[in-house]
Amino acid sequence: MNTFEVIKKYIDEYDYYDLLACHAPNDEFDSYSRKIAESITENATVEDIAMLIAETMDKAFGEEIEPEKFLETAHKIRKVLSGANV
Repeated sequence: MNTFEVIKKYIDEYDYYDLLACHAPNDEFDSYSRKIAESITENATVEDIAMLIAETMDKAFGEEIEPEKFLETAHKIRKVLSGANV
């Protein structure tokens, strides 16, 4: 799985605002996942990843979201990417 696929998997799993559960298109979060994948670095910590997710969602949904809200998702992403080439 490449970086985008890993991030897409967990961003889709998080399903912000339950959009996918409400029958939004499967690619609803793909542009956000792509942006995060392009911004993430090899040395990114769980906190860095949570911040990237929060900043991306902030811009997309026009609200201030605390990075802590995404720590679990960021942890899952970091865990998978730590075994992959980022």
